[in-house]
Amino acid sequence: MTRQEQLQFCKVCAHQKKDLARGIVCGLSDELANFEVSCETFEIDAVKEEKLKERNAGYVLEGKLASQGQRFTNYIIDYIFLIGLGALIGAAVGLILGQWAPEYLESFYDTNRLVDYIYGFSIGIIYYSFLEGFTGRSIGKFFTKTKVVTEQGEKPDFGTIVVRSMCRYIPFNQISFLSAKETGWHDKFSKTRVVTIE
Repeated sequence: MTRQEQLQFCKVCAHQKKDLARGIVCGLSDELANFEVSCETFEIDAVKEEKLKERNAGYVLEGKLASQGQRFTNYIIDYIFLIGLGALIGAAVGLILGQWAPEYLESFYDTNRLVDYIYGFSIGIIYYSFLEGFTGRSIGKFFTKTKVVTEQGEKPDFGTIVVRSMCRYIPFNQISFLSAKETGWHDKFSKTRVVTIE
């Protein structure tokens, strides 16, 4: 068994010890691994195993992360569709109120920033949660051939997508993409990434 094959066990062993000169050694014998098939004293450390999985997942996603250009294009396309969706829903509500409750129609003519924000927030949550929750992709992501995945490269559950959608409305979230990494706060807090697909 090669040193690299032995290290696959040693990296997640509860008895491992780090030596500056030799690398990972056995904490029980203070020696480099010398087993051929399996180590008699091997005991898996669940925390180390989880950290190794996360690190390896990061390497898998590294070359697949969507570029800032793709992310910006997604934002512009989705923003256009959100404006259209908001206008359609507003028109439908206006028609319904005009038909059955015209006395409430006048309240829509008053400009109220808080009501506007809540309306936009609600439309955005529904738009992103529905599309990304079921397909992993918003309309913009269909155009740029990208999709949302977890940090491990798997399909996120619906709750994760709802958190991601809500985090989009954190003030200044858009400028969080100006960092060197192609991730924003809504990626970081929901532990998701956007990757390119073939």
